[in-house]
Amino acid sequence: MITKANLLKIGSFAKPHGVAGEIVLRLSPEWSGYEPEPDFIFVELQGGLVPFEVTSLRFKNEMDLLVGIDMVDAEEMARTLQGCEVYIEPDALGQLADDESPGLNALIGFLVTDINHGTLGKIVAVHAIHNNPLLELEYKGKEVLIPFNEDFIVSMDGEKNEIQLDTPEGLIDLFLE
Repeated sequence: MITKANLLKIGSFAKPHGVAGEIVLRLSPEWSGYEPEPDFIFVELQGGLVPFEVTSLRFKNEMDLLVGIDMVDAEEMARTLQGCEVYIEPDALGQLADDESPGLNALIGFLVTDINHGTLGKIVAVHAIHNNPLLELEYKGKEVLIPFNEDFIVSMDGEKNEIQLDTPEGLIDLFLE
């Protein structure tokens, strides 16, 4: 029998991607740099683990995987899995690259405030786009992407895990329309 004790929790389903049933699997920060290749994933549903065969798997960014699983072939079906924890067998995790370092992923979980908008929320992912990294957070129920630009940073407190920003006028409002 498969139990949580025999598996690794690698993250949770964030949201559907597209209309064909693909879903975003957000990796837990400790698995950044790994390239998991599971044949099956185990999803916690109603207190039990349900196995699903992986039909497709690709990286969206270093913290998000786009996963296709058997029996889920529509956006509505994928939405029912949103928020569910995902487990894999330990041997499916892969290896960490020798030169991999946490880098900007160390900011995941930091609370972001803006001078004009107040508390925006916690960073849920960092999109490592060359020369233009983006901080992803959820604000008022919407995904917000903020360029991690030193000109926007008012202060950073590593002990309190907080960042205060002064974003350009209209940037946050773009995501709320």
